[in-house]
Amino acid sequence: MISRRRLTFQLTPLLDLLLIVIFAQFMDTQETTARIEQRAETKVTQAEEQLTHLQQLQASEAERLKRLSAEKTKALEAIEKAREANAVTQESMRLLQQQSEKTQMEQSEQIERLRDQRDRVGELVQQLFQLPEDTLDPLLKSKGTPDSPETREQRERVRKQLKELAEARGEDVVRHFLTYDELTKRSDIWDLYLTENGVFELQIGDKSASFRADSQAEFVDHFYAVYKTTPQPKSLVIILFSYGDAKASVRFAATQGLPLVAERMRADSSGRTRFEYAVMGFVPQPTGTTKQPPAEAR
Repeated sequence: MISRRRLTFQLTPLLDLLLIVIFAQFMDTQETTARIEQRAETKVTQAEEQLTHLQQLQASEAERLKRLSAEKTKALEAIEKAREANAVTQESMRLLQQQSEKTQMEQSEQIERLRDQRDRVGELVQQLFQLPEDTLDPLLKSKGTPDSPETREQRERVRKQLKELAEARGEDVVRHFLTYDELTKRSDIWDLYLTENGVFELQIGDKSASFRADSQAEFVDHFYAVYKTTPQPKSLVIILFSYGDAKASVRFAATQGLPLVAERMRADSSGRTRFEYAVMGFVPQPTGTTKQPPAEAR
């Protein structure tokens, strides 16, 4: 017969151990939850900061886009104004070109009229001064001693002048009548002509010289160099300046240089000679009369 043993368990220590285990697990869970919450709060804070930064960037980009849009609008307006201004400029240039063509045509017609008038005056002058010998001799011999050397010299001089007047151009005859009779008694007349190709032709008595000058200083120097090669002039020298269809810049150099070279020549003559000048204006250039300047003056 088998005997039975009774097992006895004390539950109080086991219950205490179970409570300790449960409490330890609870504390671990609390710590884990606290760490998770802390990490979550950190991530939320970082997310909020990133969101704030992105919102700032978005606002900055929106402001920049707004500024760029305004600049684009201004640029388009400027381009449109430039186009309008360009259209106005082109229209003005077209009108100026038309006016220039009209002016050139009128100038050409005026030059042709002047040439026609010059030719008609020249023909009349030739007819006027081509006196026959039987008409001229009695007039020349009517005063003074006909056979004296002085009278013969005077007759020859008058014949020569009449011949020159008969062969001269119309404008030369008019200039002669206006200046020669009185001025040549007390002064010298220097003729300065600017040809259409920019050559200055200076006639001083029977001496002539040609030079080029593109500036005021060059004009003064070349004119003064020609003056230094001439004999001592009278107490008054009158420079008559006329020009053909030359460049305005070259004409300007001459008109601005004349008073300077006149004063320079007056100072060189120690005040003994007074130099005056007159701008006669446009005079058509006869065909085939253009002279080439010497090599040292070019």
